Amino acid sequence: MMKPHPRNARIKGSALRPNRFIFGDAVDEQGLEPCEYLVHTESPMFVCRLVGNDETPFDGDDQEAFASALLFDETDNVSIYVCNQGFRLFDFFFHDATPTAAELQAICDDAMQTYLDLQDIYRQRDEGLPAREIRVFPMTPLPPAGRVAAVANLKSLAQEACERPVSRLRLTGLVQQTMAGGDQAVLTEAQLGLQTAPAARELLLATARDCIAYPEVVHKDGSILSFELWAMPFAFSRAQGGAWWHFPLIERAEPVLADALGLAPKATLWMSPTAFTVEMLNERACQDLVHLAPVMDAGCDYAPMNPDDARATYEAARRTQDPRLMLSFIPFLVERGALPQEQARRFARGALDAVMPLVQDAIGAEMEYGEAELFAPLPWWEALAAGIGGINRKRLALTLALASAHASRGAPLQAEAEYQPEHQAYEVLLRRSGREDVVARLPWMLVPDVAPDRARAWSDLSHCLEEAGIPLAERLSRLH
Repeated sequence: MMKPHPRNARIKGSALRPNRFIFGDAVDEQGLEPCEYLVHTESPMFVCRLVGNDETPFDGDDQEAFASALLFDETDNVSIYVCNQGFRLFDFFFHDATPTAAELQAICDDAMQTYLDLQDIYRQRDEGLPAREIRVFPMTPLPPAGRVAAVANLKSLAQEACERPVSRLRLTGLVQQTMAGGDQAVLTEAQLGLQTAPAARELLLATARDCIAYPEVVHKDGSILSFELWAMPFAFSRAQGGAWWHFPLIERAEPVLADALGLAPKATLWMSPTAFTVEMLNERACQDLVHLAPVMDAGCDYAPMNPDDARATYEAARRTQDPRLMLSFIPFLVERGALPQEQARRFARGALDAVMPLVQDAIGAEMEYGEAELFAPLPWWEALAAGIGGINRKRLALTLALASAHASRGAPLQAEAEYQPEHQAYEVLLRRSGREDVVARLPWMLVPDVAPDRARAWSDLSHCLEEAGIPLAERLSRLH
């Protein structure tokens, strides 16, 4: 609790000493002065003015290396410091002692080195973060015979691991190798081929999900780093077509997020500058996420597709008008055990408030968007479910509100849904009871996964429409 000082109290100072050199501007009656000031806080303490673009000649001013001189102006009876970097220090005002010429020149040399370092820091801040290497892992389908053999091997080992738990370690290694290999059809066909062996299928899928959610990175020296994959769902609206996905400035949010979540000072947290859209996750069935931890551990950025080709596609698409609400996921890796879920829930609101401005700046620097909403950080698979559930319900609520207003004096609404495998979503049509004309339509997305659960999405849609009092029927696609 802070309390006011009595008028005659001695003012208490801090034990923390200021930096040796302090640079800054000053104002007078006309506004900002045309020079900066340098304060030297150690003995001999002094204040002086600093200006640039100085071309005063002195011995050694043509050297490539740093050179300086302390000159004496006989007319004004004052000393002036100049250097071949184009800076001048003058109007010295000493507080406690007057140094010799050699002492003052040495102090000013140190000051100018500090000032040049400060300008480099400002320049880097204004220019943005240095570009990091972007690593791409393209899809590499196996030859037909090789794929058949790989699928059979994976199915066999999954069944063996069900019967002999000692084989589960081998299964983990094979699943990791399969997903990193680039042919996503191998895991997909293996789990589909195990439909008649549900226990083996669930073990195979659980192993794949764990390889993504709990990655481990092995270094050349044999050390192993274990991580947990988390994400923050990010929903945004766009008036143009297309959506971009690589945002280098997100790196600035890393320390802010770590502090806001209460992580220990030495705990690792890495945010991915690549935000994964629902379409990107569905295209690779989430399998390419196994590359994320090794790439970020190497100090690089992961790209699910060639950035140059993707940028060209985005630039072409954004010239079209296509208003829509979109969803993406911003992944981040946390050192295993450093972020308990209870701790994450406790600090979630503060983390969102702290990170949202930085995320908005990062997204806005690369892509135009309208309104945006950032969801609380959650472990990867929970984040996918929460993000998809939230966006599905938001779309449904808005559509029902508009459709109900349109049909307020007509027959009640009824819904019909058709599964569209190419979009990993149900298309929901709303009609008035007894009529064929469509009042409204909307997509109901499946949660991206290594094996998206269509039955779960249907159950969720049925529950939401049941609460709204709207009957639901499924329309099966007819193949011609």
